[in-house]
Amino acid sequence: MKKLFVLAMFILLALQGTIVQAEEETIFVVGYDPNFPPLHFSQDGEPVGFAVDLMEEVALRIGAEITYVPVPQKEAIVKLQDQQIDILLSAYFSEKHANIMDFSDSILGTSIGLVVREEDKDIEGLAQLPNAVIALQSDTLEYEFLRNIRNVQYHVASNQVTALELLFNGRANAFVGNVTTAQYVLEETGREDDYKIVGSYLLPIDYTMAVQKENYPLLSQLNSAIREMKSDGTYSTLYEKWFENRNDLTDRLWMVIQIIGSLLLLAIVVFFIGIRWNRQLQGEVAKKTDVLNQMNSKLQEKIEQMKNSDEFQKQILNSSPRGIATVNQDGMITSFNTKAVEISGELGQVVGLHYEQVLLLKKLLQDRFIQVFQTKNSFLGEEAVWERDEHSTYYLRYYVYPLYDFEKRLNGLIVTFEDITEERKLRLQIFEQEKNQALSRVVAGIAHEIRNPLTSIKTFAELIPRKYNNERFQKEISTYVPQEIERVNQLIEGLIDYAKPKQLNKELIDISLILKECTILFERTALNKGISLQCETEDELWIEADSNQLKQVIINLIINSLDAMSTEAELRDVVLNLHAFSKGEHIVINVSDKGEGMTETEQLQAIEPFYTTKEKGTGLGLAIANQYVHENDGKLEINSKKGKGTTITLTFSKKNGG
Repeated sequence: MKKLFVLAMFILLALQGTIVQAEEETIFVVGYDPNFPPLHFSQDGEPVGFAVDLMEEVALRIGAEITYVPVPQKEAIVKLQDQQIDILLSAYFSEKHANIMDFSDSILGTSIGLVVREEDKDIEGLAQLPNAVIALQSDTLEYEFLRNIRNVQYHVASNQVTALELLFNGRANAFVGNVTTAQYVLEETGREDDYKIVGSYLLPIDYTMAVQKENYPLLSQLNSAIREMKSDGTYSTLYEKWFENRNDLTDRLWMVIQIIGSLLLLAIVVFFIGIRWNRQLQGEVAKKTDVLNQMNSKLQEKIEQMKNSDEFQKQILNSSPRGIATVNQDGMITSFNTKAVEISGELGQVVGLHYEQVLLLKKLLQDRFIQVFQTKNSFLGEEAVWERDEHSTYYLRYYVYPLYDFEKRLNGLIVTFEDITEERKLRLQIFEQEKNQALSRVVAGIAHEIRNPLTSIKTFAELIPRKYNNERFQKEISTYVPQEIERVNQLIEGLIDYAKPKQLNKELIDISLILKECTILFERTALNKGISLQCETEDELWIEADSNQLKQVIINLIINSLDAMSTEAELRDVVLNLHAFSKGEHIVINVSDKGEGMTETEQLQAIEPFYTTKEKGTGLGLAIANQYVHENDGKLEINSKKGKGTTITLTFSKKNGG
């Protein structure tokens, strides 16, 4: 009886220990992509694959149980962040993911490659991808990489297998994705002869096991188990199981089984065969290890090349003589080069701030930011004054234009600006020098401009002895001589105004009266040249302008027309026509002649200062006229044909009469 009691107590204690052990045993929830062979995939509803076998071995070594959850990669990252899963299989490192998870040691190093049809000779690498349709998995390293290549069309799938099926079904020209998965699927589906891998090392990629951010105890357990498996040969065994030629291995095993079954009595021979086979396997392992080392070395070279390329781009950006900044759709600054920092005077970190927090960008993008996204227009070559502080003032030329991603979607804008302070000073100096030189030349030719009014005054003076007592003559001389003297004064003042313009004195004026006054002044001069000066005008044509400036414009145009028709007048009677009329909300003035006319090139150059086709001309007449018209909110247009004459059209806004 006593023995039975002792036995019962022993069994009870053993059961209690088992229960305690079961209660203390850890269970981890592991997320895996069910369509990512041969790393992990679903077979008859169960997870299988290289990473699954590796996870099982890790669980055995750390004394834990595993519950697998099939979930696409994008959803798995969210579940890991929300602590719905503990471990994510086959995760790769990225700066975006590094903020939400930590990564174990590498469990598999491979690369991103390019797969095309065997008969496709047009695609041999990245250079041929523009204008091609590419099948790939979304939210992957290759997806982020190809976004920087323009003119590439994408057919995006949720996993690698589906993306390959898009290529198989003719819905894409090429597949970009995991080389290991591509080789596995091609072998499993018997398509090795129909498709080829033309770029095996587009991007290096290392797969790991990911855990929640700062879960260092679990991360330490995973790394310890992985390192232990790599050192004791377990990792190599699993690697050979999934990545060696599986058909050859199966045939070899079957052959060994047949030999053992048939030659059971020759156990010694089989023993030596086993030793030889073991040595061959060791040689294969050594070869594969060497291949892996070479592959790893090439991947490291690729990584180094990518780093050098990024550094080279940064050096180009920072060595630019222009300030360059990019802003995304939310108004956040995504880049800001060295020159931009120098001009803006910003001392702290600028990238990541809203553009309105940087005073220079706030000034340049005021009303521009919204317009770029609404109209997609560019603002090129505009100028602004930037007063950075009491002692620093910059004159800037800036450009604002849209920024598109690889899918041609507007995702931001670029603003570039350069310091043109010294250029502006030099430009003003040159302009003043040219103006002074032109004024010196005009002084020598001013007599030509004054000759016509002096001729009129002289004519009246010569008639005084004969018509002194003529009442009509007395009225005309008292009217026209002061006007002609005033005209000479206006000509001289017009020249002074060009050198140093006066303040505008705008008032309501009747265009018809001004045209009639100018007609009276030049009617006799025109007749002396054999030219008929005609004035056709409606009454009450009111505009708001400086009357003195407008008279100077009409006088300059009449003088130019008379000069242009001097040769024609010797051959036949010609007409110089002044015509003013109302047109909608505008008042239009036409000065038309039948002179020698101008070519298209001469029309473009006619209003430029100092350009003239006259032998003794100064080239300031039309330039001053155009300047005065614009200062009075009008528009001057030239319509001319060589040999047929010229029409100058002035257009002003109509006003109500006073």
